[in-house]
Amino acid sequence: MIVGEIKRFLRDDGILKVSRSLKENCGRIYQAKEKLEKELGREPGLDEIAAEVELSLEEVILALESTAEVESLHKTIYQGDGNDISLMDRLPEKENGQEQALDRIFLDEMLQSLDARERQLIGMRYFQNRTQTEIAAELGVSQVQVSRMEKRILKKLKEKI
Repeated sequence: MIVGEIKRFLRDDGILKVSRSLKENCGRIYQAKEKLEKELGREPGLDEIAAEVELSLEEVILALESTAEVESLHKTIYQGDGNDISLMDRLPEKENGQEQALDRIFLDEMLQSLDARERQLIGMRYFQNRTQTEIAAELGVSQVQVSRMEKRILKKLKEKI
């Protein structure tokens, strides 16, 4: 009996509590929509529905939105390869300006520990997105030498971290 009451409560009232006047307006709006569909032979516009129920356009929109289904941020929107992606995973993270500034300061300090040629190579490779072949042509060395230099520099930076 208790489970039945809880189910009835959620079914009738929904997850979000909405005022009685909004529920009543929504009922009137749906009835007016059906009536207008029959009369017009097409789906009526929101302005036509608002005129029929004698409410403002904003009140009609508010009433219709109040009955929209609530989505959970944990709802799975993709499943594949054993990795589930939820709605929460798709939300953009707020950028932390202080954290970015600290990262930039740290990066500048790390790059200052390199000699000029190493800094130039890292700058071209990671900040100008140039290929090893392009860098090799500019520095007058082979692509293999650029690859070795890059590996050595990255190893040096990792050790400092």
